[in-house]
Amino acid sequence: MPSKTALQRITRPEDVFMSEAETRPDDIVIPIMGQTGAGKSTFVNNVLQKTIAGTSDGFMSCTDKLAHYVMPIPKHWATRYKIAETRRVILVDTPGFDDTKVSDSEILRRIAVWLANSYGTKTKVAGIVYIHPIYPNRMTRNDCSNVKVFRRICGDAGLSKVILATTRWDVCPEGVGNNREDELRANFWTNLLRDPQAAQEKARMRRLWNTSESARDIVKAILEKVVQSDLDLTILNIQEQLVKRNRKFKQTDAAMELRRKLVELLNESGSSSSESRRERLRSMVQQINELKIPLGARIKMILGLVSIIPFIISSM
Repeated sequence: MPSKTALQRITRPEDVFMSEAETRPDDIVIPIMGQTGAGKSTFVNNVLQKTIAGTSDGFMSCTDKLAHYVMPIPKHWATRYKIAETRRVILVDTPGFDDTKVSDSEILRRIAVWLANSYGTKTKVAGIVYIHPIYPNRMTRNDCSNVKVFRRICGDAGLSKVILATTRWDVCPEGVGNNREDELRANFWTNLLRDPQAAQEKARMRRLWNTSESARDIVKAILEKVVQSDLDLTILNIQEQLVKRNRKFKQTDAAMELRRKLVELLNESGSSSSESRRERLRSMVQQINELKIPLGARIKMILGLVSIIPFIISSM
């Protein structure tokens, strides 16, 4: 019996992804990512101009499983961008990290399964929308860690497909929003954004208002790039590692970055008398152990010229 591929090993019967029969090679796939409660499902509803994705204004997350929505190209879009009306936009609504119901490692696994299956069916990711609320909270250390995981999912080459969309401008004081936007550019998203001095294109930053027009403008910005490159051959880092390199899930850059984040959180947490907090600590320990790479596998990766030296040092 042939050995299972890396993708087959992490795929479960309940996983959501598009089968080969459902996809078309020219589908315009747009995953929507970001923290829990940032407005990902709201963005999907605004693009589709109907309420189809569940949203939440409370503390509990609403999206804990991936969901994809098929949108036919509107006729006037097809005319404007010279795209065949038969082509489709596929919006992929993903759960955010720090979910109230599902562990971070499980969320990353679900995202990895969808993206890897997409690549396996020859469907390319046209663009990624990463949503972040500009208000009321400031950027936290945990937010920064999640951005690092996101960057590992995309890889440096994949950043050219990314739009960093900031939300909640309708409730944010103008001066506060402008200052925070500048902080994101200068301090937190520097490694993601376009560098005018560099040859390699990086992510773009846009404001996202809670309107259909604003949401659709972001999709149009992705369509403009599709017209220019006709779905370029750049694939996301996690797709390449799982499908082309057949690397185990825990050996992907994104999983190693997530483990690093969990180790840091655990080290900072200390002990607690609260049962809910102890349960959270137990969950972190379990995730860290699940994502741990055995010493033998780490040595093989080093011999294979895969640079994971920082990870090895941090996990000793």
